[in-house]
Amino acid sequence: MKLMQILLSQSEAGAETYFEKVAVAFAKDKSINQRLVIEAQPSRESRLTSAGVAFGTLPMGPVGKVLLYNPCLKREIAKFKPDLILTWVNRASRKCSLTDAVVVGRLGGYYDVGNYTKCDHLIVNTPDLVRHVVSNGWPEDKVSMISNFGELPEELEVTEALPPIPDGHKVLLTLGRLHDKKALDTLIKAMPLIPDATLLIAGTGELQAKLEVLAADLGVADRVFFLGLRKDIRGLFNLADVCVFPSRFEPLGNVVLEAWSTGTPVVAAASTGPTWLIDHEKSGLLFAIDDAEQCASEVNRVLANPELGTALAESGRAEFNQRFSMDVIMDQYKALFRRLIAEKKQG
Repeated sequence: MKLMQILLSQSEAGAETYFEKVAVAFAKDKSINQRLVIEAQPSRESRLTSAGVAFGTLPMGPVGKVLLYNPCLKREIAKFKPDLILTWVNRASRKCSLTDAVVVGRLGGYYDVGNYTKCDHLIVNTPDLVRHVVSNGWPEDKVSMISNFGELPEELEVTEALPPIPDGHKVLLTLGRLHDKKALDTLIKAMPLIPDATLLIAGTGELQAKLEVLAADLGVADRVFFLGLRKDIRGLFNLADVCVFPSRFEPLGNVVLEAWSTGTPVVAAASTGPTWLIDHEKSGLLFAIDDAEQCASEVNRVLANPELGTALAESGRAEFNQRFSMDVIMDQYKALFRRLIAEKKQG
C-alpha cells in the first residue's frame, strides 16, 4: 500500500503530535510505502529525520502558502502516486489536489465538515465526533471511528532535564496548551488544598503569565513548575504520582491514554472525552468541571491511598491494552485503508 500523509501546520499541539506518532508507526510497517508532506517546520523535521521517516516539505509563510502550496502539493502527489492520502487538520484537507487516490480526512475536534469536501471518507476519534459530523450533513457510511493510541514510539523519545522535587513531595503532572479550554486555573486553585505536592505543567500558551500570577497569589508558586513545551513524555510520566487532566472542553484526551500506557493513575474533569474513556472509580477518577475543591479531593484520595492509585493504574492499563494500544489502533487504520482502496478499485 502506498500511503501519503499530509500535515500543513506549524503547531506543536495534540493533532500535530499525534500525526508524528502515527507517521513513525506506519514507517515501521513493511507492508506500507509511506510518504509524508509537511509544512516546513524545523523541530518537526528534526524529529522525523531522527526517527528515519521520509518526508517532503512545502514552503512556510503567507507568500509561500498562497503562491506555492497548490502546485507543490499537486507535484508531490503526482510523483508519489499514492493509493490513499490521509490528511491532517483542516488546511491539508482543503488543499488536497484532485487525485485518483482515496482521500481520507482525519479530525479530532468539532470542525466544520465543509473543510473536508475533497475527502472520500473521514476518520474521527470519538463516538461524539461521529455524531457531530453526521448531524452536520456528512454521510454516515463515509465516517469511521478510530481512536488514538497512547504510546510514544521509541524513535520519538528524548531526554530533558527534570525540575528538582522537594523531599517528601508527591508529583502531579498535567500536559497541554496553556489555554482557557484546558482549565489549568482550576488545577492551580486546587493546589492550596493538596499539601506536600508539586505540580508540573508541560505546555506553552498565551495564559502562562496569568497562571503564574494566580499561583503566586495563592501562595503555591514555589511548587508549581511551568516546564514549557516538552517531548520527554515518558520521563515526565515516570516521575508523576498522579496525572491530572482538568480540561473544560476535550473531545478525546490523549493525556489520559498516555497516562494509562505508562501505568499512571488519572484524575480528570468530566468533559466529553475523559467521560467516554474513564470508568469512574475503576480506571480513573472524575470531578466536576471547574470544581477546584472536588479536584483536590479526588487527587488527595489517590495520594493518601497507594492501593487505590495502583488499582486505578492497573485498570487503566488493561483498558488501554485492550482498546487503545498502538497495535490495536494501527490494525484498525490498515483494515479501513485496505477496504477503501479495494472499494475504489471496484468502482
